[in-house]
Amino acid sequence: MEPVSGSVLQNNTLGVSDAIWDTQSARATKGYTDREAQRIREYVINRGGFIYMPTHGNTEEAMRPARRVLRQILPEYHLTVIPQDHELYSSFYDLNGPLRFPVRKIGSTILHHGPYSSQLQGVFIDGRLAVLVDTEAMIHVMDGAVQKPFFGHYQDRNKVLDEFAPAAARQLINIVVYAVTHGGISDYSDYVPAAALTDVDRERIPKAAPKTRL
Repeated sequence: MEPVSGSVLQNNTLGVSDAIWDTQSARATKGYTDREAQRIREYVINRGGFIYMPTHGNTEEAMRPARRVLRQILPEYHLTVIPQDHELYSSFYDLNGPLRFPVRKIGSTILHHGPYSSQLQGVFIDGRLAVLVDTEAMIHVMDGAVQKPFFGHYQDRNKVLDEFAPAAARQLINIVVYAVTHGGISDYSDYVPAAALTDVDRERIPKAAPKTRL
């Protein structure tokens, strides 16, 4: 799930969005239908589901749509800080806590990709992290590294995204591994964390993806 702004580019023209999480909307009723909210609750609470929710920082404006939707679908649960020693940071790679993306200066422009906060936030249900609010917007770092969104005078900013992308990828892999090895959404009975692999196990891991023909 991702909050979006109140205006979007539609057919190359700027139009008003009907997005569920319209951050510029003052309407308190903006949100999911009762049926949609109930089905999300069923997935997250009863079926052990996981929700990844990127924001653009932890400012009040950035967090408002996330808090609004969480109040609607999970009103009895509270958003809280994820501890530094949580398994999210060691499910595959040993990250020693949340990522710290440093400030980079490109010419006269300062490009800041986190850290917006010292720790990520989430919603815990019966001790299980069920909703992750990614205030570092790691998925956007990955997007940018692939799409190279800056051009012309600002194209050097793409180098910053390239620099941060490997670290963002490691954290996102940890998030995916945590999501599929907790709750009831997959069969992970044979899963072995990377840290528990023996040297023999590591030798059996393919060094590259198998080649396929399209």
